Amino acid sequence: MGDRSFYFFRGLGAGYVAIAVNIAYTGASIPLALHYLGKEQFGLWALAQQIAGYLMLLDLGVSSAVSRFSADRKDEVNSGSYGSLLLTGAIVFASQGLLIAVGGGVFSFFAPTLFSIPPHLSADFTNVLLIIIFLAGLSVVSRSIGSPLWAFQRMDVAYGLSTFNLLTSFIVLWFGFHQGWGIYSFAFAGIPGVIVSPILTFWFCRRNHYYPSTGFWGRPNWTYLRQIFLFCQDVLWITIGSQLVNASQIMILSRVAGLDVAATFSVGTKLFNMGQLLTGKVIDSSGPALTELFVRGDISRFSLRFAHAVSITAFVATVGATALIALNAPFVSLWSSGAVHWNLSCDALLAGLLIATSITRCLIGVFGLAGSFRPVRHIYFAEGCVFIMAAIPAAAHFGIIGILGSSLIVHLMIAGILGYLAAEKALGAVKPIIPHLVAAIMISGFAFITFLAFDKVGFSPKFTLFLGVIAIFLSAVSGWFYVFPASLRADCLAKLGSLTRRSES
Repeated sequence: MGDRSFYFFRGLGAGYVAIAVNIAYTGASIPLALHYLGKEQFGLWALAQQIAGYLMLLDLGVSSAVSRFSADRKDEVNSGSYGSLLLTGAIVFASQGLLIAVGGGVFSFFAPTLFSIPPHLSADFTNVLLIIIFLAGLSVVSRSIGSPLWAFQRMDVAYGLSTFNLLTSFIVLWFGFHQGWGIYSFAFAGIPGVIVSPILTFWFCRRNHYYPSTGFWGRPNWTYLRQIFLFCQDVLWITIGSQLVNASQIMILSRVAGLDVAATFSVGTKLFNMGQLLTGKVIDSSGPALTELFVRGDISRFSLRFAHAVSITAFVATVGATALIALNAPFVSLWSSGAVHWNLSCDALLAGLLIATSITRCLIGVFGLAGSFRPVRHIYFAEGCVFIMAAIPAAAHFGIIGILGSSLIVHLMIAGILGYLAAEKALGAVKPIIPHLVAAIMISGFAFITFLAFDKVGFSPKFTLFLGVIAIFLSAVSGWFYVFPASLRADCLAKLGSLTRRSES
């Protein structure tokens, strides 16, 4: 049990470091690119990245499927079935990587015409697209190498390699710009991560005996292949539903309220998006340990630890919601140099969405840890369909407030209720977390009322920032006593002492 807690906290910390490095990379690379490139070339790169990102959606959940089913067999690495699953997954990854490389390569030659790229940039666009698509396909092929990391609860290694990839990418990017490679600097920046990271992953997994010994790999198995694809079908429904909700908001605002409103929404929700990343890392980091408990049949402890993971998620979401209410509007004004106006009512809705989406992600994600999303596979899709029907008239009449309000109401009515009922039916231990969720809502609500009063007084930006820091600190203290159950507080203090002694030794 001690190892599970140790790996959870280490993985969570490594995940947050990876997010921080990602933010730093984005913040440093964009000004660097704009310094060496014109806006036209930079826009060309952004378009190429977006195209490659859509092609990467062809993963369709295979990575999570192979990792999850590996956990069922990891206790007997040399049983033959474990190696057979890894080999089956490797074949699927190789097929996907080849499909991305070939399909994307063919698309690259038609892309300049399709996107009306100026003639003097079309050759560079095709070449850059070819490079990044080839690297994307190669990275998919190499995913089979790191599949055991999740099953063996070594998310700290996976996040550490992600951080390494970003750092090496930035070094190559800067070197390329300095050498005059222009837009090709972005493409070549991905090479070290695609080549070096799989080598390090293979060395680590082999050194820790995460692969079967020679002669115990077994053979690719059709039954495992079918199991993977059934899992992926459910993931596909969830992915489509998530896209309908998250990727349609700007398109709806652009259509019914105008591009200026859509741009305001994009800027005003940046901190909210970062908050979702931070809260999501809790269940992501606890997933391997929870899965191990489920596989070994320790359902009572699985339910308890899952409830603790939800409480920790609610705590992080509460602090994040308070930060949105206290600091998002000043941040947007400062970041846009006053060009974008954002109000406290929008921040209150974002705070509610952050808490709601963080919890429902746990409630729906637990089915993946149990090995099947089937009971909840259509929830996000249903939410997406209802949201689009509600958001179009709401955005037309109320703008950003309308679309955020629609998001929150529809999410609570569909994903919130259905996710809770499904999780309660499957686990029978979700109900005790409700008082702690109520506490999270009350803490965030008090922050909103407080800053609504401050907003009417009209304090200076510096004093508002000072008050925001105090509010975040108080929400963290309140969350510790009221969002965390007493058993979790005691457990955290005990684990903290154990981790401190382990680090010192």
